Amino acid sequence: MIYKKCRNTATASSNEVFSTRTTTDLSRRRFVQGVAAGGAFMASGLGFSSSARASYQQPEILSGNHFSLAFDYKNVNFTGKDRVATAINGSVPAPVLRWKQGERVILDVTNNLAVDSSIHWHGLILPSAMDGVPGISDNFSGIKPGETFRYEFDVKQSGTYWYHSHSGFQEQTGAYGAIIIDPIEPFYTSYEREHVVVLSDWSDEDPEDIYAKLKKMSHYYNTRERTESDLE
Repeated sequence: MIYKKCRNTATASSNEVFSTRTTTDLSRRRFVQGVAAGGAFMASGLGFSSSARASYQQPEILSGNHFSLAFDYKNVNFTGKDRVATAINGSVPAPVLRWKQGERVILDVTNNLAVDSSIHWHGLILPSAMDGVPGISDNFSGIKPGETFRYEFDVKQSGTYWYHSHSGFQEQTGAYGAIIIDPIEPFYTSYEREHVVVLSDWSDEDPEDIYAKLKKMSHYYNTRERTESDLE
């Protein structure tokens, strides 16, 4: 797709988060019509099995200055197989967080998992102690099971970013979400709708098994690898 105007783009790892605000012209109208059609397609369930439709939910949008987030396990079925995801506030992807540039935000994060957890605020300018990377951020070793950690910092920028767990493979199993930071000054162009798109990978295989195979330089996932007969 080609977007007429892009407010900001943040891309990392296998996840992509971007927000688009498009000007009111023919291209914008066609884009909106396409998104609406895609939304109708998804809502109708034509592209999903009944189990996948039951697992998928539109992320909630949370706005303000004080937030409560909680890690939990969640039963999902995206492919026809029952699996367990890592959810935040019961949602995969996690809720969309909407902030305002120049304000101070407080986020109380509770870990209801059986292992340590954390949240890293990807791309944000903030004190090291609030960055959420265990063993690297100042005096932060992660959030222990049953404990709550308070993140508190000033929002110094605007744009579209994302947040995710920085513990184990929790991000790969669902612990990620979008952040929208509205600028102090109004956006410079008019728009009718705003769309936030979060893209990620899902595998029914345990991420630790995937990682182990990749570390061994295995060709396990290369199902179309060339063989000797292809070179003749």
